[in-house]
Amino acid sequence: MTILVQISDTHLIASSEDHDVADINHPRAVFLRRCVEDINTLDPQPDAVIHTGDVTHHARREEYVLAREILAELNMPVYITPGNRDSRALLKDVFADEGYMSEHANFIHYAKTIGEVRLVAVDTLADNSNMGDLNDERLAALKATLDAAPHTPTALFMHHPPFEISTSKYPFQFVDQEPVEKLTELVRSHPQVIRVFCGHSHRFYESHVATAPASTLPSTALDLRLGDGYPATMSDTPVYLVHRFNKDTGFVSEARKA
Repeated sequence: MTILVQISDTHLIASSEDHDVADINHPRAVFLRRCVEDINTLDPQPDAVIHTGDVTHHARREEYVLAREILAELNMPVYITPGNRDSRALLKDVFADEGYMSEHANFIHYAKTIGEVRLVAVDTLADNSNMGDLNDERLAALKATLDAAPHTPTALFMHHPPFEISTSKYPFQFVDQEPVEKLTELVRSHPQVIRVFCGHSHRFYESHVATAPASTLPSTALDLRLGDGYPATMSDTPVYLVHRFNKDTGFVSEARKA
């Protein structure tokens, strides 16, 4: 069995108006620490943690340094893909020691084999929009990555969901349909892609990309969490997802309170 944990949309924030100092006691930092502490208690331990973007709120170096310090407490490796609030340059710089993000590429794209699963990070960050985008260069990189391992069960993880979120005020979260259609065709033509993990929507939602089940999850920043169904007793309780992969059943996911 391969176990992945997913967190997203942590939106860590600086403490002062000029963003000089990251606020280690801000509730968003506290909630992320609680998730980290809870993840470390899981038995069996996860093989890896994926962060599906919007690590920080203002894309300031101090915020990324705080994120690195908190995430460094995890007992297992963590892999990040950028969200619309993120800076590729600062992500690659602050997390350079992790060694999985190329400092020379124009975007963040990589693959890691974790147990029985191949994880592929897909960079959906647009240059001039909070919506998602995938240009031809990124799609070509994804195709080459998928072509290289056609028989390995593969999960894509990205920030923007390439499917409509019917419960959102903004159901379609890409700049236009074309990149979503091209991504969907890539997934359809590569049947080893069995799961797509997304963030951005700040809520639970399930759908498909071609034949692959796909989902989003709530923000760990509770002041930004969206969606219905949370009882009052969960007003200060962050949630993350645990995805367990078995070669016979595929991925089975569950939400966990921290």
